[in-house]
Amino acid sequence: MKNLVIGLFVLGLTSLGFSQNKKGEIKEVKLNDVVITNVNFSYLEKVQDRTTADFVQVLETEASRYNVMESPKFDGRNEPFKIVFRGSKGHIIATYDNNGKILKTKEQYKDIKLPKHLMKSVLSQYPNSGLLKVVYTVNYNDQKEVEKTYEIQIMNNNIKKNLKISSGEKLNKAVTLNIDN
Repeated sequence: MKNLVIGLFVLGLTSLGFSQNKKGEIKEVKLNDVVITNVNFSYLEKVQDRTTADFVQVLETEASRYNVMESPKFDGRNEPFKIVFRGSKGHIIATYDNNGKILKTKEQYKDIKLPKHLMKSVLSQYPNSGLLKVVYTVNYNDQKEVEKTYEIQIMNNNIKKNLKISSGEKLNKAVTLNIDN
């Protein structure tokens, strides 16, 4: 048994020794430089902040990384190109130029958790209210300021009210609520 183990060990070492033999010529291969950039980084900077919901960030990041030149529907013409991105709770309609830069988006998401400062503002003006529905929309245009809007439906004493919180690029801490009855 001892001889068998020693024999297998020696056989294993000799086979490894032959694997290190260089019989062929080694050729150096030079690879082309690859530069990875996100031409839509400014889009992400404008539409996302620390309060943006995770599933919204995932969809917006997917839209920012989309390569229109790899799309079978893209024909290379110098015209805006639209793509729709769908998630479980929302969608983005993105318009790209022929280089893949996002020109504008229309985004809508349902069942969004309100950021804490907005929740405090709503509850301070409407105590004992419950949230029924929250819809978050983002309108991005590379030539204008980003418009972010929360449409909230609350209920208090069996009375429903629709609130709209909108702003420019960032939602302010001091919030004025527009009320639709």
